[in-house]
Amino acid sequence: MDVCDVDSLPVGVIRLDREDRVVAANAWFRRWAGEDVIGRPLSDTLVRVPDFLDGGGRNSVMMAAVRDPERAVLAVRAADGDGAVLTVMDASDRYVSGQRLRDSFALADRTRNRLQLIIDASIAFSDATSEERLSEILAAAAAKAYGADESAVFLFDEHAHAHRVAGENPLDLEMSAAAITAAARQLHSVVTITSRAEADGFAPELGDAMQGAGVRALIAAPLEVEGMTLGVFACFFRHPRVFDAEAGPLAEALAGQAAQTLATVRLQRQLEHAATHDETTDLPNRRRLDEIARQVDHARAAVIFIDLDGFKDVNDQLGHDVGDEVLREVAARLRQHIRDVDVIARYGGDEFVVVCDADAEVATEIAARLREALSEEYSFLPAGLCVGASIGVAIADVSNGVLGIDRLIRDADQAMYLAKGRGGNQIAVAGLAVGAG
Repeated sequence: MDVCDVDSLPVGVIRLDREDRVVAANAWFRRWAGEDVIGRPLSDTLVRVPDFLDGGGRNSVMMAAVRDPERAVLAVRAADGDGAVLTVMDASDRYVSGQRLRDSFALADRTRNRLQLIIDASIAFSDATSEERLSEILAAAAAKAYGADESAVFLFDEHAHAHRVAGENPLDLEMSAAAITAAARQLHSVVTITSRAEADGFAPELGDAMQGAGVRALIAAPLEVEGMTLGVFACFFRHPRVFDAEAGPLAEALAGQAAQTLATVRLQRQLEHAATHDETTDLPNRRRLDEIARQVDHARAAVIFIDLDGFKDVNDQLGHDVGDEVLREVAARLRQHIRDVDVIARYGGDEFVVVCDADAEVATEIAARLREALSEEYSFLPAGLCVGASIGVAIADVSNGVLGIDRLIRDADQAMYLAKGRGGNQIAVAGLAVGAG
């Protein structure tokens, strides 16, 4: 067939040699290609691509223009001597529609998968009872959502310093803790970084850190509740990464759910703490002391009961605000002078109880240290107002059946009254006066 004979047809006709070089092409195809194709390999002009729509003939294939991928033809190939003849018709609209349909299906699949991931994460978040467990769930969910190489969750402490609580941070060795905190503090919306320029624009050390760690891209989101940032999560990629339009909303959804759960966990922890601790001194209260006492080895227990001397005068002359300051200072001194294994509680009013694992000698030594510490000057009190301590000590006595902490507290309380009756600022041990100031 002479290609020149079909110049008037509304289709393209191309003659190819055995090496698939274009030997001849009719006028339609030359106009469609927009370039001189004679003598060149067909692959310089057309390349086979998937046909995303059903309906093509079995013998036809979709081919796209190499220099303009949105232009395509349906091609039918027929053998002709040592070569072949290719008949093509424009299918650009069909090809572009197919691509868009494919992209829509792919986006729908991603959306469905991400929605399921958000649902799964929400269920997992609801079961988290600690900040650490919540952070672990978030780090795992974020890594899965984005196919990240590493992910990490950072939470701010009471000093607004960011600490990694879960996951892995590949920038740890490349970026100072102060720089990580500074970057986390300025994060108030989802950020995606895919280039050195974007990294340098976001934080001073970030570009160098990413390059040094081999990180090519990252996405990060703040954990915010009512305008307060509690922390951030970040996903890291060691390969070039393009983020689609749903990457940001997905990060916002994960961060929002995690932040709400984190706020709930913290509120629950605060409520539990408030229920078991004294508001003024933050020491365990009487209720918490009862809970702790059940875990003590009663056979080796000792109780030190402390009642402040001179505290009523402080309240009467200077008011309860100064009295509360005295109580806080007393609590601080008691914490400083007990052992790590000892338990201290505010028992009520100006009374404090220490439960320790000690024999009579050790318990008395501890009581002596506490009496001395509490009798030292209080710098915020005027001259003439002094605070001291009357202390009673009770020791578990297997032979007399004195084992229960409640019984020890009662005995130590009675010993304290004995010390106070003798003038105060001294120690008494369950009926035996041991020391005085």
